[in-house]
Amino acid sequence: MGCNMCKENENTKTVSLLFLFLSVLFITCLLLSNILAAKLLRIGEWSVTAGVLVFPISYILNDIMTEVYGFKLAKKVIYIGFLMNFFMVLIFSLAIVLPAPTWYEMSDEFAMIIGSTPRIIIAGLAAYLSGSLVNARVMSRMKIKSNDGKKFGLRAIVSTLVGETIDSGVFVPIAFGGLISVGQILNMIMVQVILKTLYECICLPLTAVIVRRVREHEEKDHI
Repeated sequence: MGCNMCKENENTKTVSLLFLFLSVLFITCLLLSNILAAKLLRIGEWSVTAGVLVFPISYILNDIMTEVYGFKLAKKVIYIGFLMNFFMVLIFSLAIVLPAPTWYEMSDEFAMIIGSTPRIIIAGLAAYLSGSLVNARVMSRMKIKSNDGKKFGLRAIVSTLVGETIDSGVFVPIAFGGLISVGQILNMIMVQVILKTLYECICLPLTAVIVRRVREHEEKDHI
């Protein structure tokens, strides 16, 4: 799909049902990744949060929306995701501090799993916003410079690599600075960037097919 459809979408107040679905899925993946962050996974000698299972999907969806609908609409979805993430944190915090019945014995466990320290919350919100925006911006700029809109695979991988580097480079130092060594921080950043970018590379053939199908669907609806 050419830039005409993207411009049309960016300048109108209405969006397609498909775009709405992709946006909801993007935000759902974001919220799930933050909840799953409470569980750690062991990969060889490394440890990563279970959020790595779903968080890369949000970057893939970010790539799809930026590629098909343009940076302006993708940026709006990113901001909405940030607000929904903040809203979720507020509701979780409220649920933790409100008193439970005397017979309920799981309050501490609930708070341990769902609750996060202010430091982790700030790290997560800052990392998501900066990483997602950079990912979408790089994707958009590379598409504009390519003129013909080709080489989606290269744009997807490069934008994810840059975005994930920013994301992990912001999150890990804020969340763990002073608690673990500099070497451990750098190792965590490197492992997360490699795993998430590898995830993108493995899913790239499927992502390219989805981009093509979404583009064809939207073009047909705008004929």
